[in-house]
Amino acid sequence: MSTAALDQIVKAARLDPDHVFSAPWEARAFAIALKLSDAGVFSWDEFRARLIAEVGASDRVHERDGTSDHGEYYEHFLRALERLLAEKGIVSS
Repeated sequence: MSTAALDQIVKAARLDPDHVFSAPWEARAFAIALKLSDAGVFSWDEFRARLIAEVGASDRVHERDGTSDHGEYYEHFLRALERLLAEKGIVSS
Protein backbone atom coordinates (compact mmCIF):
# COMPACT_ATOMS: atom_id res chain seq x y z
CA MET A 1 0.00 0.00 0.00
CA SER A 2 1.38 3.38 -0.92
CA THR A 3 1.84 6.15 1.60
CA ALA A 4 -0.66 8.27 -0.32
CA ALA A 5 -3.29 5.52 -0.14
CA LEU A 6 -2.74 5.10 3.60
CA ASP A 7 -2.96 8.86 4.08
CA GLN A 8 -6.33 8.83 2.30
CA ILE A 9 -7.61 6.05 4.56
CA VAL A 10 -6.49 7.88 7.71
CA LYS A 11 -8.09 11.10 6.47
CA ALA A 12 -11.34 9.34 5.48
CA ALA A 13 -11.55 7.70 8.90
CA ARG A 14 -10.85 11.06 10.56
CA LEU A 15 -7.91 9.63 12.48
CA ASP A 16 -4.98 11.57 13.91
CA PRO A 17 -2.16 10.58 11.53
CA ASP A 18 0.52 11.28 14.16
CA HIS A 19 -0.93 8.89 16.75
CA VAL A 20 -2.61 6.09 14.88
CA PHE A 21 -0.17 3.31 14.02
CA SER A 22 3.07 2.28 15.68
CA ALA A 23 4.05 -0.26 13.01
CA PRO A 24 3.32 -0.72 9.30
CA TRP A 25 1.40 -3.97 9.86
CA GLU A 26 -1.12 -2.08 12.01
CA ALA A 27 -1.86 0.30 9.14
CA ARG A 28 -2.23 -2.62 6.74
CA ALA A 29 -4.61 -4.46 9.09
CA PHE A 30 -6.72 -1.33 9.43
CA ALA A 31 -6.76 -0.77 5.67
CA ILE A 32 -7.75 -4.38 5.00
CA ALA A 33 -10.61 -4.22 7.52
CA LEU A 34 -11.83 -0.92 6.10
CA LYS A 35 -11.72 -2.12 2.49
CA LEU A 36 -13.47 -5.41 3.30
CA SER A 37 -16.18 -3.50 5.12
CA ASP A 38 -16.53 -1.06 2.20
CA ALA A 39 -16.82 -4.07 -0.15
CA GLY A 40 -19.72 -5.44 1.90
CA VAL A 41 -17.92 -8.49 3.28
CA PHE A 42 -19.05 -7.36 6.73
CA SER A 43 -20.43 -4.19 8.22
CA TRP A 44 -18.18 -1.91 10.23
CA ASP A 45 -20.57 -2.33 13.18
CA GLU A 46 -20.17 -6.10 12.88
CA PHE A 47 -16.38 -5.73 13.00
CA ARG A 48 -16.57 -3.24 15.85
CA ALA A 49 -18.66 -5.69 17.90
CA ARG A 50 -16.06 -8.42 17.31
CA LEU A 51 -13.26 -6.02 18.33
CA ILE A 52 -15.10 -5.03 21.50
CA ALA A 53 -15.48 -8.73 22.36
CA GLU A 54 -11.75 -9.34 21.76
CA VAL A 55 -10.72 -6.43 23.97
CA GLY A 56 -13.20 -7.48 26.65
CA ALA A 57 -11.87 -11.05 26.68
CA SER A 58 -8.32 -9.75 26.96
CA ASP A 59 -9.28 -7.40 29.78
CA ARG A 60 -10.72 -10.33 31.73
CA VAL A 61 -7.49 -12.31 31.25
CA HIS A 62 -5.36 -9.34 32.34
CA GLU A 63 -7.57 -8.80 35.38
CA ARG A 64 -7.39 -12.49 36.32
CA ASP A 65 -3.63 -12.74 35.79
CA GLY A 66 -2.73 -9.31 37.16
CA THR A 67 -1.00 -8.32 33.93
CA SER A 68 -1.31 -5.14 31.92
CA ASP A 69 -2.35 -4.41 28.36
CA HIS A 70 0.36 -2.22 26.86
CA GLY A 71 0.17 -1.56 23.14
CA GLU A 72 -1.95 -4.59 22.32
CA TYR A 73 -4.83 -2.76 20.58
CA TYR A 74 -3.89 -3.75 17.05
CA GLU A 75 -3.19 -7.31 18.14
CA HIS A 76 -6.83 -7.38 19.30
CA PHE A 77 -7.80 -5.65 16.06
CA LEU A 78 -6.07 -8.31 13.97
CA ARG A 79 -7.52 -11.21 15.99
CA ALA A 80 -10.99 -9.71 15.62
CA LEU A 81 -10.53 -9.40 11.87
CA GLU A 82 -9.19 -12.96 11.55
CA ARG A 83 -12.04 -14.43 13.59
CA LEU A 84 -14.71 -12.49 11.75
CA LEU A 85 -13.33 -13.63 8.38
CA ALA A 86 -13.22 -17.22 9.65
CA GLU A 87 -16.83 -16.98 10.86
CA LYS A 88 -17.83 -15.72 7.41
CA GLY A 89 -16.05 -18.69 5.79
CA ILE A 90 -13.67 -16.40 3.90
CA VAL A 91 -10.56 -17.85 5.54
CA SER A 92 -10.00 -20.99 7.55
CA SER A 93 -8.48 -20.91 10.97
